[in-house]
Amino acid sequence: MKSTAILFALGILPFLANAETITGQYTSDTPYKKGDVSIVNKRTGKNTQPDKKGRFSLKDTDPRQDTLVLYSATSGKASFVPMKGCVEFVIKEDKNRVDVVQRRAPFEPTSEHSGQIYMKESLERTGESMTLAAINAKVPRSNVATTFNGSLEPIYFVDGLEVSEISTLPLSEVAYVEVVRPSNPACTELGARGANGMILVTTESNYRMQNPHWNEPMEYHWEMRLGAGEQGN
Repeated sequence: MKSTAILFALGILPFLANAETITGQYTSDTPYKKGDVSIVNKRTGKNTQPDKKGRFSLKDTDPRQDTLVLYSATSGKASFVPMKGCVEFVIKEDKNRVDVVQRRAPFEPTSEHSGQIYMKESLERTGESMTLAAINAKVPRSNVATTFNGSLEPIYFVDGLEVSEISTLPLSEVAYVEVVRPSNPACTELGARGANGMILVTTESNYRMQNPHWNEPMEYHWEMRLGAGEQGN
C-alpha cells in the first residue's frame, strides 16, 4: 500500500535572523486535492498547503523550538510534530496512523576567518593522536605558513584564547580546527605576527556549548494516531 510522505528541507538563514524556510513535498495514497492538508507553525500560526504537485514552503520557522501541526481536512484531525532542531522530516500516513522520521543535520561550524575547517574525524584519519601532528599531516607546513625571521610557526588559538603552542593537545579533546592562510585579511591585519597564518582550535567541551544538541540522537522516530498526539523513541 502506498503511504503519505512529507519531506522537509530547511534553507539556511543567518543565525541572528533565528528563522528558516521549510520546503517539502506531499504525496498521498488517495487522490489529493489542494486544501486536503494544511501545515501550520503552532507558534506563529503561519500555515501553508501543498500545491497540485504536493510542493509547499513555510517561512519564519525556528526548528529549535517550533512545533508543526499537520491538519487533515478529510479526517478533521491533527498531528503535532515538535521539530527538535531537526532539519529534515519524513512523514508517512497510512489511514489514521502517521509515522515520522526526523533527522538532524551534522553540526557544521562556521568559519571565523574564511579559513579551512577540519573536523576531528578528518584529522583522526591521519593516524596521529596529537592535534598539531594531525594538522601537519593533513596540511603540510609549507601550505600552512610562510617564513618570517626564520620561523614557520603560525599563531595558535584554543577556544578563542591565544596560546604559545598546541603540540601537547590531544586530538581526542578537539572538535575541529580552522587553518587560516597568511594571505587572509585577518592575518595581514596582524602584520608581522600574522605572517605565518593562524590555527584556531575548538575543543569538544566548547563545541558542546556551541551545539547544544550534540548528545541527542541524530534521528528521531515517531508513531502517532491522527489527533492522538505523538509517541517518540
